[in-house]
Amino acid sequence: MSASLAMIALLLITSHAEAATKRPSVSHRTGVEPSKNGSCLTEHPIKGNFTPHSGERCIYHIIGQRFYSRTKAERCYATETEAMQDGCRRSKR
Repeated sequence: MSASLAMIALLLITSHAEAATKRPSVSHRTGVEPSKNGSCLTEHPIKGNFTPHSGERCIYHIIGQRFYSRTKAERCYATETEAMQDGCRRSKR
């Protein structure tokens, strides 16, 4: 009897793992992916960079700021509000 229970448990674990891999990933992030060279489209001009090494989650840069042209975006946003909803703060420069 215990061999049967073990087999049932194994089947349940396997079917659960298979179902988890088939589920689409749910993403609630705002913004869009940048182009491969790190630039943003005109509809999403705000550049977000994720900077865990600095102790902050994300910093965003807007057109006209000092480092905007040199920043390689990791995420692009249409508005500052959208960037803040993704956990970013505005660049100080």
